[in-house]
Amino acid sequence: MPSEGEKRSSGGRGTVERHPLDSSPSNSSSGSLQPPISYRQSPSGNDRLRPIYRVLLFAGLAVFLIFLANALVASIGSALHKPEQWFMQGAPLAAFYALTCAALLLESSFFLRTIDQRSFRTLGLWFYPRWGRELSQGVGLGAGLMVVMVGILFAIGGVGYSGLASGGTRALLGILGAAGVMLLAAVFEEVAFRGYAFQRMVDAAGPIVAAAVFSGLFGALHLSNPSATPLSTANTALAGVLFSLAYLKTRGLWLPIGLHWAWNFTMGPIFSLPVSGMRFGPTLLRSQLTGAKWLTGGAYGPEGGAITTVVCVAAIFWLARTQRFAPSPAMEEALK
Repeated sequence: MPSEGEKRSSGGRGTVERHPLDSSPSNSSSGSLQPPISYRQSPSGNDRLRPIYRVLLFAGLAVFLIFLANALVASIGSALHKPEQWFMQGAPLAAFYALTCAALLLESSFFLRTIDQRSFRTLGLWFYPRWGRELSQGVGLGAGLMVVMVGILFAIGGVGYSGLASGGTRALLGILGAAGVMLLAAVFEEVAFRGYAFQRMVDAAGPIVAAAVFSGLFGALHLSNPSATPLSTANTALAGVLFSLAYLKTRGLWLPIGLHWAWNFTMGPIFSLPVSGMRFGPTLLRSQLTGAKWLTGGAYGPEGGAITTVVCVAAIFWLARTQRFAPSPAMEEALK
C-alpha cells in the first residue's frame, strides 16, 4: 500500500514475561485472539517509559531520513530537468524506496546495537532457516486475499474483465519492474511500521496498543493519496492490523513483507485495479470498475470499498486464532 506522502527491548534487562493473553501451549486451545508473543517488561515505572522515548527518537530521525531521501531524488530530477511527475516513475521511485530502506535499516542497527545493546537479528529481517517459508506463506496469503476480494467484486458486478491487456514483451518487463518497486515499497513500509519503533512500543505498552497505534498511523498517512475517503483510511488501518499480526505471530518481518507485497502486486499489475488511489501500468488484465463506489472503492481501488472491510476483518480474526504460524527457533534464540 504505497503512501503518497512517502516520498525489542528496553535498556533494563527485565525478565521475559508472557502476555496474559498469550496463546502458549497451555492455552492454545482457548482460541484467544491474542497472538503468541513474549516481550520485555521493565520492573520499574521509570524504566517502563524508556521504550517510548526510543520510539519517539527513532521516529523523529526516520522522518528526517525519509525527507532527505525524497529531497535527494527530487534534486536529481530537477537537475535533469524532469517534470514533477517523474518522481512517480519506476526508476526514481525504486531509488527512493531503496534509499529509505537502507536508511531505516542502518538506523535500526544503530539503535539496537548502541541503545538497546542487542543484536540486529532481533529486528526480524535476516536469513534465518525459515525466512523463505514465511515469505512464501505471506505471498500466498496476500494473493489469496486479493483473489477473494476480486472474486466477490466480480460476482456482484463490481468489476469486469475483457481479457488480457496487450503489450507483449515490453509490458511483461513493465510488470516485472513494478514487482521490484512494490517489493522495495513493502520492505520499506514494514520496516517503518512493524520494525524497531513498533517493537519498542510492544515493549512499552503491549502488542494490542502497539498494533492499534501504528495501524492508525499507517491508515492516516494514506489520507493524502488520490481519491482517499474515511472508509479507505479505515481499511488501510485494518490492513495495518493484519500486517502487525503477521509480525507478532512470527516475530519476523518476512511474513508481513510477503503479505504486503502480494496484496499490492496482485491488486495492481495482475488484476489491473488502483492500489491506494494510484494506477500502475502496464497490467496483465484489462479491467473496468462498475457498481457502487462504497462497495468497489471507485478510483481509490478495492481498499476504499466495503468488500475489503469484510475480508480484512475476517482475515484478522483468522490470523489471530490460527496456530499455523509461530516464531522460528532461530528467532526465539535471537530474542533471548
